[in-house]
Amino acid sequence: AVDAALQVNPNADGFEMCHCADGSDDWTNKGCCLASGMHNHNDLSGQGCLFEVAGIVDPNYAGLDMSIAGAIDLGTALQTWIDKEVSEPSAEFLCPAAGLEIDEHAKFGHYDSFAGSDEHITYYHTGNDRIRQDDVSSAESKAHTTAVSGSSGKYFQPKGLFVKVGTSQISDGYPMKIPHPVYVPDAKRSVDFVFEGVREKFVRNKICGTDTCVVSARLKPTATTFHKSGDTDGAGLPYDGLQPVGHVKGPSDSGRPEYLHQPLFFDGDEKLYSQEDCTYVERGDGNGIKIYRPKSDGDPGAFDESASESTYQLVEKSYVDQNSDDFQSHIDIEVATGLGARQRMRFGTSYSIWECNPTSHNKCSLAVGSKGQNECYASAGSSAFDGLGVLDKNDLTTLGRNNFTYPCSAANLITPRVVAGKILPMYWFEESTIHATTGEIDALADIAASYSKAGNVMIRVFAFFTIGMFLGFSMLFLCLCFEKKHSFMNSETPSAPATKTETTNA
Repeated sequence: AVDAALQVNPNADGFEMCHCADGSDDWTNKGCCLASGMHNHNDLSGQGCLFEVAGIVDPNYAGLDMSIAGAIDLGTALQTWIDKEVSEPSAEFLCPAAGLEIDEHAKFGHYDSFAGSDEHITYYHTGNDRIRQDDVSSAESKAHTTAVSGSSGKYFQPKGLFVKVGTSQISDGYPMKIPHPVYVPDAKRSVDFVFEGVREKFVRNKICGTDTCVVSARLKPTATTFHKSGDTDGAGLPYDGLQPVGHVKGPSDSGRPEYLHQPLFFDGDEKLYSQEDCTYVERGDGNGIKIYRPKSDGDPGAFDESASESTYQLVEKSYVDQNSDDFQSHIDIEVATGLGARQRMRFGTSYSIWECNPTSHNKCSLAVGSKGQNECYASAGSSAFDGLGVLDKNDLTTLGRNNFTYPCSAANLITPRVVAGKILPMYWFEESTIHATTGEIDALADIAASYSKAGNVMIRVFAFFTIGMFLGFSMLFLCLCFEKKHSFMNSETPSAPATKTETTNA
């Protein structure tokens, strides 16, 4: 389109010929990463590679064969092409402009788009403190959209060479003191990672190649991950530490009550471990939850809470905090180059049972218990009763059916005492990724060794130069001191004048 416009009018406003970042201009045949170009006033610089091929450029087109490193599943790629499936590529910013201290260098390796879009709806919100079935279709619902941003975990902002000459490393292991956003696809948003801090006795984190290791830094999620922020991230939730994703992953017309968080609610509200507040369903008996997990990796056997030697651990906030290393995600990076070496991402998923609020869902109003046999929404029942005609109210009062109540959840028929909205952890997953190969780490180690060798040579040269200068000045000083006839060293004392005494006889 750019070519055609410029052929018709070489001075067309808003159009500029494309140029490749590698210096060639053969983008029309082979494709390349663009260093410049403009189409209808849209700057194409650094917009990635042209002519992406399904199944080759990005695993979103056709999955990789995970049993063989780097292998492409060509069968899936061909089937995708045959079925004319819509491709949903993910693009990373990998063509920054040349120069020093340019802002866009900090975004190197960041996603420009993910799954075919540069923004995604994170959740819908109607002002309620929990996900409801009609949130997506409600006229009062507001869709919260988050722009795609953050790194894939492979590249981060480099710090550069900040170590003393002669050091056998190329970094000091301390990254830049800034948040490092990493895009989390399951949350449809980025999570800020920060340096874990100096370890006890200044032990350094390392990444290793074939037989040599280099100093690295470990990044971990901030303590406010998935906490409320303004009226966007996490708004409408009763707790901090959760990200609602039910509307993203569930059926398009209703969603489902699903939440993403760190494993076992790490860095979340302490109330998540009990959830005894039931006032939102107008029930105040403290019906809550307890979370248990096996104490060992083997079969824990039948669950028995009262057993003195239970094989299950009651999960409380203190237990999670004490074992934080087992639950936190982390990313190890080489600080000087910003290369992400390896990462381990840990996140958990929780579900809750749908509420059945008669004031917001018409079907729930049909499950009224007129004798107070249900345990929730008594005020809604009272309002419904007061709305009846006088004769109807008199008849129902006579029959003892004037105490309207409703189920506490959509599952009330099967489990009558279950209260909706309790957020129950179902599972947590761990994904390990090795971004830097052994060869790449070996190359960094070679650079460090070369830097150390060059530094040692310079130190020796400087030392010899200093010694030579010292000896030279010393010799000069000695020559000056022991030169016998030198003007200021050769101090001769003049002889005393002779005194002549004459005696005169009077």
